[in-house]
Amino acid sequence: MIRYFVYPLGFTWTLPNTLLGACFVPPTLVSGGGVRFERGAMEIHGGFARWFLRRIARGASAMTLGHVILGQDRWCLDWTRNHEHVHVRQYRQWGPFFLPAYALSSFLCWCRGQNPYFDNRFEKPAFEQFP
Repeated sequence: MIRYFVYPLGFTWTLPNTLLGACFVPPTLVSGGGVRFERGAMEIHGGFARWFLRRIARGASAMTLGHVILGQDRWCLDWTRNHEHVHVRQYRQWGPFFLPAYALSSFLCWCRGQNPYFDNRFEKPAFEQFP
């Protein structure tokens, strides 16, 4: 019963990041990509989303922004869905502080000579659950 009250709060708490992710919808659709909904998250793939992930996100297969998951294509989304949903849950916990906390964790890893992606405190649980 409590989930009916808490779950909407999670969507509200992540709204700033989700809106950032939703900004990818128009350019992705115009450039031939697509949008679908899976397990409570909007998945955006192809077109501009693919270009962004390849060029700006340094070749990432997928990336999460709130309740929005960007993927290079449908196959990448299917392959990374469970991993990315760990990040959706992390966004529900951290809300608008997730992106700064993620960046800080990457920076601290880099300062220690660790891998800023694989040693990031937010990536470790996602890779432990879904490598």
